[in-house]
Amino acid sequence: MGYLTASFEDLDQHAMEQLVIETNELSPILRGHIFIEKTLETLISRNLEIPQAFFSRNRGFDLKLDLARAMGLLSEAYYLSLKALNSIRNSYSHQAAYKVSFEELNSLKFGWEPIQKEAYAKACQKGIDEAARVAMIFLCGRLLTWLAAQMHNNRNSGSISRCRYKLPAIAGFVKY
Repeated sequence: MGYLTASFEDLDQHAMEQLVIETNELSPILRGHIFIEKTLETLISRNLEIPQAFFSRNRGFDLKLDLARAMGLLSEAYYLSLKALNSIRNSYSHQAAYKVSFEELNSLKFGWEPIQKEAYAKACQKGIDEAARVAMIFLCGRLLTWLAAQMHNNRNSGSISRCRYKLPAIAGFVKY
C-alpha cells in the first residue's frame, strides 16, 4: 500500500484489517508499529522539501520519531506513547520469551474517551491478547485522526476534512 497516495479511507480500512482480524497480542503490536511507522514517514515526507533526501536510506523508527518531534510534528504525548510502543516492539524482537505487560500497554494510552477506557478495562479482563489489540487500535486511531487534522490544516488533501474514522469507534463495536 502506498501510504503517501492512499486516501484516508484506504488507510483506515487497512488499519482495521491489520488490527482487528489477528488474535495474538504480538500481531497487533507489530502490525500497529508498522502502520505507525508508515504514518510517521508520511507525516515527515509531507513536511520536507525533498523527502527523498532523507528517505533514500533505511532509517530506524527512533530516528523518524525524533525527527518528527524535532520538526514540531508530534506533541509530547504522542511522542512518549510511540516511544513506549517502540520499546515494546524491540523487546519482542530481542527477547524470545518476552510477553508484554498490562503496565507497558498502559503507557500507550493518552487522551482516551471514557468509552475507550471502559472498552480497554473490559479487554484487560479478557487477557493480555485482547488488551494489546484494543490498545493498538486506539493508539493507531488517535494517530490517524491527528494526521488527518494535520493534513487538513496544511490543505494537502481535499477529502480529508470530510473523513469519518473507524478506529476510535471500535470502542462501541467491541462487545464485552
